[in-house]
Amino acid sequence: MRNEHRKMNLSMSRRRFLSVTGAAGGSLLLSPLLVGGLPVGKANAQEKAGRVIPFSLRVGILPGAPYGVQREVWAYNGQVPGPIIRATEGDMFRIRVKNELARPTTIHWHGLHQIGTWRMDGVEGLTQAGIAPGAEFIYEFLASPAGTHWYHSHTGVQYSEGLLAPLIIERREERSNYDRDEVLVINDWFRKPSEEILQGLIRGGAGERGGMQGMQMGHMPGMKMEEMADIADVPFEMGLINGRGRAPGDTKSPLTTFEVGQGQRIRFRIINASSTYAFRFQIDGHPLTVIAADGTPVKPVTVDNLLVSIGERYDVLVEGKRAGAYWIRAVTLDGKEVRAILRTRGARPAEPRPGPVVWGRRALTLAMLRPLEPVNLARAPFRQVTLQMGGNMAPYSWTINGQAYPQSSPIPVERGESIRLVLENPTEMDHPMHLHGHSFYVLGRPDRLNLTDPLLKDTVDVPARNTLVLQWAATNPGRWLFHCHIEWHLATGMASVFEYRGVA
Repeated sequence: MRNEHRKMNLSMSRRRFLSVTGAAGGSLLLSPLLVGGLPVGKANAQEKAGRVIPFSLRVGILPGAPYGVQREVWAYNGQVPGPIIRATEGDMFRIRVKNELARPTTIHWHGLHQIGTWRMDGVEGLTQAGIAPGAEFIYEFLASPAGTHWYHSHTGVQYSEGLLAPLIIERREERSNYDRDEVLVINDWFRKPSEEILQGLIRGGAGERGGMQGMQMGHMPGMKMEEMADIADVPFEMGLINGRGRAPGDTKSPLTTFEVGQGQRIRFRIINASSTYAFRFQIDGHPLTVIAADGTPVKPVTVDNLLVSIGERYDVLVEGKRAGAYWIRAVTLDGKEVRAILRTRGARPAEPRPGPVVWGRRALTLAMLRPLEPVNLARAPFRQVTLQMGGNMAPYSWTINGQAYPQSSPIPVERGESIRLVLENPTEMDHPMHLHGHSFYVLGRPDRLNLTDPLLKDTVDVPARNTLVLQWAATNPGRWLFHCHIEWHLATGMASVFEYRGVA
């Protein structure tokens, strides 16, 4: 399969490149072409199984004014989030990307295994060179595995500028019973450009945090001071759900609203596409039946709320049993809230009553999730690899085994072996770790490994001051990044490369 930068004589009218403008409170408005609150791309049309799915993406800059402050917004096809791309498992994607930025960019297809096409994985400097300004690149790869995924820039800290979007791969035979699905993308948003935020952290807090004293801390009920984990390196400012949100003090900017009929069942595909923050998710008065995690089906579990770390995805079923309007809440671990609305069809257009979140009693834990089919790893041979995370605030840097990517040694992998990955996190922060090109079993803590029915994921949170064990099969040759999905941690080194022997 051949892909290369090519020139393309395309012009884009201002009408087609829809501008993103800030309302009075600074919400980030989307294109008027919406389905389920998100812009729709032409690949949403039903395609025959196994067909080539063509799609075109323009990477450009929009004028915007979040918070009422004029700044550039980076976008795919003039939309934030970018257009949904849909296919059926087994189809082939052919995605033409035109870079209209003034700097190189790439696109990573988060959650896709890139079987046999590791150079399509979109990591600048590892799987490809950046797509030069004005140039074009064609990504071609298999739509696999099925599930809820997303795509985003994997160059520098670009995706926090708005370069993020959903990628949905349908199963050939869907087992769940629901009336329709909706994609729900959560992301944080900041006044300053991401590169300026990063440079402030590197300089020691110029305009950002000034060392360990500035860390935001989690204040969960009953938690002792010595048990509190650091929440983030960058103070929270604003969050968006499907591109809409409100700055502090704003009560007027429009929020994303989902309509549900009485007795109708919706599959919500929840994606945390943030740069910095995990969110606890709840729809007031509506239980969530979890049916998939990172695209992998699980035995249904009904809860009231769940924590979505950066890069993670959860599919939940929600039934419209109660009339009226209800808050959809995404809340950081230190209580900063982002909202959307679930409204029963025919209900008054008024918003739900304002008020603080009252959490339901049933909170999801990974231990509650089980695969549809059990897996027994008790007797499977494996090679153990231990990775220890490290971090400093002054100078600002994050490492794995004391090395900062890309000045780090690759970890050699033999095709066919099984890797048991022991992740030691002695730092004061959680780290959402993502493996490219593979999924892994989450075995749990070293003293209580689950070897009979572990959960299969591609992104998992490693709690502060804890150790987590994963296991994955090396069946997909290539060079694959394993990294923390906090943008600022990846940008300053918290990543390693698993390199199959013999890969050219």
